[in-house]
Amino acid sequence: MEQANVSQHLAVLRSRQLVVNRKSGNQVFYSVRDPILLEVFALMRSYFQKHLAEATAMLDEIGEPQMENGK
Repeated sequence: MEQANVSQHLAVLRSRQLVVNRKSGNQVFYSVRDPILLEVFALMRSYFQKHLAEATAMLDEIGEPQMENGK
């Protein structure tokens, strides 16, 4: 990712108080504000992966839609 994009993402995370930063010289270090957030994110990822798999399976069952007039 480009530095500008990363900076923008980090700014959003800071504004939502999901990460905190500390400066050391000309470097800035970021960390998750509360370790429980890592558990929450892991649960969310698991939930969405499960439902993505279900949606994919449903689409596979339906099959590719037939195009009208051979198009």
